[in-house]
Amino acid sequence: MRKLILPVFTLALFAPAVFPQNVPAGWNDPFPPHRIMDNMYYVGTKELASFLFVTPDGNILMNSDYESSVPVIQASVEKLGFKFSDIKILIAGHAHPDHVGGDNLVKELTGAQVVVGRVDQAKTMDFHPAGKVHPVDRLIDDGETVTLGGTTLTAHIMPGHTRGCLAWSTNLKENGKTYYAFIECSLNGQFFQTLDNYPGIVDDFRATYKKARTFPVELWVSSHASFYGMAEKYAKLEKRGPGDPNPFVDPEGYKAHVDQYEKTFEAALARQQAQPAAGKGK
Repeated sequence: MRKLILPVFTLALFAPAVFPQNVPAGWNDPFPPHRIMDNMYYVGTKELASFLFVTPDGNILMNSDYESSVPVIQASVEKLGFKFSDIKILIAGHAHPDHVGGDNLVKELTGAQVVVGRVDQAKTMDFHPAGKVHPVDRLIDDGETVTLGGTTLTAHIMPGHTRGCLAWSTNLKENGKTYYAFIECSLNGQFFQTLDNYPGIVDDFRATYKKARTFPVELWVSSHASFYGMAEKYAKLEKRGPGDPNPFVDPEGYKAHVDQYEKTFEAALARQQAQPAAGKGK
């Protein structure tokens, strides 16, 4: 089983109403852009995942990451031979600055329609450069779709990491077969006490882990490259020969991923609940 790697989040990183510039070391490092399957491409950084869906009517970008990530994303898009200006829709990631901090800049450079989850809207508004208002052109709810040029993405609310965390699903084709592709929001609850920590967060996380197991996932990726072993899978992709499986088709890896993140969440919760009892004994 692949070793679980969790990025270290800090409370300062998610401080509300302040546009943070303290990007963790290495998170904005470039990574080779690559085709995942069909019309879906990876254009993110070494750690922050951004995905490009190429269609005849323009392209969809998912996740702008930090504002300082945008030049890296643009360079990746252009390295693949596509125009950054052809991005017609930007799907805002969940309401943390490392996923939506670049929304303003992408909007300025492309004029793309910015799609934001309705539940996360208020929180998303905290993460924009000083003096600017976060762009929101369309609000979307659980089960609704974003469609462009024959590509349809369906939203699935998976609360916990944020109250309105949205995963997305679509169908991708390769070698005559159709695959259920799942773009996970984030199941990371290891540091839930330093996230939004809103009322009901524990019940939301538990419901999300249960819901995560209901999807018929075949190909999967996530909001952070390390969550789905992107570097290792890319290395396999580079060595892939005719007839070799696509390394991003990993249903068993997805199930193991859900199991592992659920365990880290419950362990974090147990540690937090034990603290008051420990304090009373002193």
